[in-house]
Amino acid sequence: MSKANRNFKASVFTHLFCDPENERRLYNAFSSDQLPPDADIVDCTLTDVLYKERVNDLAFIVDGKLVCFFEGQSSINENMALRFLLYCGRVYEKLIDNKAIYSEKRFIIPSPVFYVLYNGIKPFPEKSVYKLSDSFSSIPDGMKSLELIVTAYNINSGYNEEIVKRDPNLYGYVTFITKVRENAQLGLGREEAIKDAIKVCIRDGVLAEYLENNASEVINMLFGEWNWDEARAVWVEEAKIEEREKWESVISDKDKAITDKDKAIADKDKALANKDSLLANKDAEIAALRAKLEKN
Repeated sequence: MSKANRNFKASVFTHLFCDPENERRLYNAFSSDQLPPDADIVDCTLTDVLYKERVNDLAFIVDGKLVCFFEGQSSINENMALRFLLYCGRVYEKLIDNKAIYSEKRFIIPSPVFYVLYNGIKPFPEKSVYKLSDSFSSIPDGMKSLELIVTAYNINSGYNEEIVKRDPNLYGYVTFITKVRENAQLGLGREEAIKDAIKVCIRDGVLAEYLENNASEVINMLFGEWNWDEARAVWVEEAKIEEREKWESVISDKDKAITDKDKAIADKDKALANKDSLLANKDAEIAALRAKLEKN
C-alpha cells in the first residue's frame, strides 16, 4: 500500500482519510463491492507542488483496476461532475505512458467512481446525483458522447446513518464536526468550540487516537476551512425561520379553530333556520286546518 503525502496542506477530511486502510474502509462504506484488507491501494491524490496544496481531496487506485475519487464538501457545488472530469483526466495522465495511447492495442485503464460527501450547513437531500451532461449547453438527439456521474451523499447527523456507521472513522468525523457546530451555536468562540469538541470526543472514544495525535493540526485546519461568519449567519437565519414557522403554526391553528367555530355557528344557524321553517310549515298547516273547521 502506498501512503499519501501528509506534508501538503489539507482539510480535516483529507488528513483523516488519506491513509490506505482508511481509504479502503471509506470506500467499503459506500460500495456493495467490499475491498479486502489485503487490497493494493495506491494514493493518487493530485497536489500542487509549488504551493504545497492538494488539488482534490482523495483519489486512490485499487489493485490497478479501480480509481476512486472522494470529495468532502461543506458547500453545495453543482459543478462537481465537471471538476471530477478534470481530476480524472490528470490522474489518467499520470498513469499512462504518452506513447501507449498511440498503440494499436487497446490500453486498459482503471474504472473510475466518484463520490461527494456533503456536511455543510445549508439544506441538502440525503442523496443526489450530478451528471456532466447537465452542464452541456445542448445535446443533439442521440449524440450524448460523454457522461460522468457523481453520487453525492449528505453525511450530516441524521442523514445516511446506516452508511456512516459502517466506517468508524466516518462516524467519528461526523460526530466531531457536529459537536463543533453545537458548541458554536451555544455561543462558544471558534477555538474554544473546536478544543471542547476534541476533548469530548477523546473522552467518549470518538476518533480518540487521531485527535490526541493531531489536535493542533485539526484546530489549524478547521480555522482555515470553515467560514465561521457564514455559519453564524446561517444559524441566525435558521433560528428566525424556526421562530417564524412556530408562530405561523400557532396562527394557523388559531385560524383553523376560528374557522371551525364559525362553521359550527353556521351549522347551528342553519339548524335553527330549518327548525324555524318546520315551525312555520306547522303553523301554516294548523291555520289551514282551523280555517277548514270554521268553514264547516
